[in-house]
Amino acid sequence: MPEPDKLETGIDGMDDLLNGGIPQNHSVFLAGPAGSGKTTFCLEYLYRGAQQGQNGLYISFEETKDQIVGDLPFNWDLERKMQDGTINVVKYDPYQYENVIDLVRSSVKENNAKRVVVDSLTALSLYVDNTKDVRKLILDMNETLRKLNCTTIYTGEIQAGHPDEISRYGVEEFIADGVITLLLSQDGAELTNRILIRKMRGTDHDKKIHPFKFENSGLKVYAKEEAFESSSSSSSHTDEPF
Repeated sequence: MPEPDKLETGIDGMDDLLNGGIPQNHSVFLAGPAGSGKTTFCLEYLYRGAQQGQNGLYISFEETKDQIVGDLPFNWDLERKMQDGTINVVKYDPYQYENVIDLVRSSVKENNAKRVVVDSLTALSLYVDNTKDVRKLILDMNETLRKLNCTTIYTGEIQAGHPDEISRYGVEEFIADGVITLLLSQDGAELTNRILIRKMRGTDHDKKIHPFKFENSGLKVYAKEEAFESSSSSSSHTDEPF
């Protein structure tokens, strides 16, 4: 069976692991502890798409646009992409979660977005009354974005002390077509970043753990280098670096 059309992430080395990119119209759950680089990964996913003429939408349930973008130390013209509407960053009030699906749909259509980031399912779920409603909301949102032909990344935070529990509500990693985990390891006095593609439907993806770093141009995944699990793997809550 031939592989589906791919959407290149544009992140250095990442598409090598994905055998060309994320299958179009699929959804990916990006999980990791605080400080592992989830925000940077998502912003670069949108930025590289904008460079290819694909509009992007960043939906936040916790941080404002200024908090998300901050003082990025990369040589990107991200602000110009936001000014011309190629990338749109919106913050929704999680207390109004009953209206989230309609807000997402209208924002995607308004921006003609092909790449969408939802940050984060963890933050949104804190305002939903019960687990059943959380699951239904996630399922409905995912179906809505799929029908809108969006290739979506959802973020979620791995709890401290539970690095293997990437799904808090028993649905996130199962409704998503792909699951990518960002890991932090203690290497002496230094924290090192690693990445693992746990699953990606529709493509023959890499299944090993690889190191990545923050370079001047963005993230760099070392696709030809293999990292190994460490007994000192960290899920400690520190501030996100970017």
